[in-house]
Amino acid sequence: MPLVSIIMNVRNGAATLREALDSVMAQTFADWELIVWDDCSTDASAAIVAEYRDPRVRYFLAPQDTSLGRARTDAIRQASGEWLAFLDQDDVWLSDKLAEQIKLAGPGVGLIYGRTVRFYPSGKQRDYDQAHEFKPLPEGNIFSLLFTDSCFIAMSSAVFRRSAVEAAGGIHERVEIIPDYYLYTAVAAQHHARAVQAVVCRYRMHGANTSEVMAIPMHLEVLWLLDYWASRLDAKTLALCRKRHYTAIAVEEMRHASTAFHGAQRLLTHGSVASQLQRPFLWLFHILRRNLLRPYWRRPGPSDPG
Repeated sequence: MPLVSIIMNVRNGAATLREALDSVMAQTFADWELIVWDDCSTDASAAIVAEYRDPRVRYFLAPQDTSLGRARTDAIRQASGEWLAFLDQDDVWLSDKLAEQIKLAGPGVGLIYGRTVRFYPSGKQRDYDQAHEFKPLPEGNIFSLLFTDSCFIAMSSAVFRRSAVEAAGGIHERVEIIPDYYLYTAVAAQHHARAVQAVVCRYRMHGANTSEVMAIPMHLEVLWLLDYWASRLDAKTLALCRKRHYTAIAVEEMRHASTAFHGAQRLLTHGSVASQLQRPFLWLFHILRRNLLRPYWRRPGPSDPG
C-alpha cells in the first residue's frame, strides 16, 4: 500500500487540471497513489486524466452529482494510504511538498499542513494566511486557533493521518460546503498539528472560488460548525466568531438591492459595524506592512517559489 493517498476532487476542471496533475507527477516523494474523484464533469476532465498512464493514478466517476462534503467522503473511501493528502483541481503543489511534510509525521501528529501562497490572474501573489503572514505557522494544539485566527489552512496544503480522520468519524453528513474546515477542527480536537514553514502550495484565485460563489451558504455552515463545537470553545471566542460570520453574511446581503435592507438589519443586530468602519484602515495597514517588512513566505526555504 502507498504511504500517501492523494485525493483530487474534480468537477469541470479541464482549464487547470493538467497543471495540478503535473505538480503531483513532479513530487520528489514517490510513495503515493492519486485518487481522482470526478463529480460528473461535462468537460474534458476525464480525457485529461486518461492521458496520465502512471499506474498510481486511479480514476473514479461519481454515480451522481453531490455536494463537496459527500464527494470528499466518497473519495476517501477509495484510499488505502496511511496519510491522506488533498489537492484541488485548480491548485498547484511545489515539488518538495509531500517530502517535507512526511518528515514531520511523528507520533501524535494527525495533521500536517504548510504555507500557501494565493496567486491571481494578474500575477499578484499574497500569503493565503494573513494572520501568520509575518510569523511562523502554528503547531501543536491548534484547535482554538482555527476559530480565533479563522480558517488559516488551505486544504491543498493539508495531509491528514488516515486513522485520525477515521477516529473523528470522517466528515459529518451535515457538512456540504466546508468539509475541509470541519476536518481541520475534528482532527485538531484530538491530535497535534505540524507545519512546513516554507511554501508548499499555490492556491489559484479566480471568480469561481467557493468563497466567492457560495459566500452566504458557506458562512451559514460555519455558524453551524461553531454550534457543533460550542462546548469546546470559551464564551468570548464563540461570541466573536459568530459576530464575524454574521457580519460577513450581512455585507454580502447588502451588495444586492433585494436583500440590502435585511443585510443592514443583520449587521446592526448580530454583526459588527465597528469592524466595517475599521476595514479601510486595516487595508492600508496591511499594504504598508507588506512594503516595509518581508512576508514570511518570501524567505528562502526547501520549497522557495522564487
